[in-house]
Amino acid sequence: MIFDPAFSWFGWGFIVLALLTVCLIPAIRGDGPRWKWFARMGTVAVLAVALARPGIPIKSSTEEYEARADVYFVVDTTTSMAAEDFAGDGTRLSGVKKDMLALADQFPGTRLSIITFASTAATVMPLTTDHAAFASAVDVLTPEASQNSKGSSITEAGEELEKRISANDEDRPENKNVVFYFGDGEQTTTQSPDSWSSFASRIDSGAVFGYGTSAGGKMRESQPFGYGSGIGDPGGTDDEPGLGSDDDSPDEGGAGDYVRDRNGNPGISKIDESNLKRIASDLGVDYHHRDGKGAISSIYTAPKYDQALVKKDGRVTVDEYFWIPLILVFAWIAVEFVFGFREYLRLKAITPRRPRRGGPPGPGGVPHQPGPGQSGAPR
Repeated sequence: MIFDPAFSWFGWGFIVLALLTVCLIPAIRGDGPRWKWFARMGTVAVLAVALARPGIPIKSSTEEYEARADVYFVVDTTTSMAAEDFAGDGTRLSGVKKDMLALADQFPGTRLSIITFASTAATVMPLTTDHAAFASAVDVLTPEASQNSKGSSITEAGEELEKRISANDEDRPENKNVVFYFGDGEQTTTQSPDSWSSFASRIDSGAVFGYGTSAGGKMRESQPFGYGSGIGDPGGTDDEPGLGSDDDSPDEGGAGDYVRDRNGNPGISKIDESNLKRIASDLGVDYHHRDGKGAISSIYTAPKYDQALVKKDGRVTVDEYFWIPLILVFAWIAVEFVFGFREYLRLKAITPRRPRRGGPPGPGGVPHQPGPGQSGAPR
């Protein structure tokens, strides 16, 4: 059982204490029958329970149709994904976001998940059929800040992906696994990329998508989502200070400044398609270079998966029972009305009536008139 007071607990305690005091003082002074005051204090205690709003949580369950597939979006969020060489001067990550949303539209009723990787890998969106929540998670994806980067491997997410697939295979063994990989293939650690061929047999479909150009692009420093002009939107001209123009000195460090190398020149990131093709080969899926010139539906079409009726745990609701003690409170209020009415009748019965003006009627029904010298006689 849980309690959710109508007021704050402080307000609840203040009201209960005030009502108890109102009943206790007359009981101590002996104003009226004490049993009534103690009964009223009991009613206050019952009212306190009602105001605390007792309830029992009930976990509801629902059934809905799901496609028998789990779709994993593995997204590179290293600093290089802020490079401005997608469809002109757009960032690579902006292209990734657009393609992720377009792919999700091809999988109605399917569970979707997002795994990001930079220096480390993490699941930022567990499997869910809530595509609106998925779109919100895509919207807030940002590249890792360069000052936090310690180098990354393009296969950093392999262990996290395999762990998630294994866990979800136990939950829904009949579901197919679909994996999409989004990145630029830049390996910034000294070690070689790991092979993903060990769990490729568990993947039913998917693709590897590459972003960037061989000429490369400059990268702006990542900023928190919603701060300033954001990634890929300078918010001004290249001649304005602090916005990453080529003439900015390295120590100006304005918000959204370009990432610079040791010589103070803007760093350039280039796509490495050979690494991306190796990942595609390990997974047994196709590789596609994305430059923003065509819809992703022109190069990938989602397979059709069977629908299954799945029972899900719904939201937790609370059955409230405050009305039960309230019945007792209102019953006592009715008793108080009875006591009050009886007291009114008692007082009315013992109160002497005032004689009517002119005295009692005389013989023949004529009102008695006081004689001379009597009280009330005219002088």
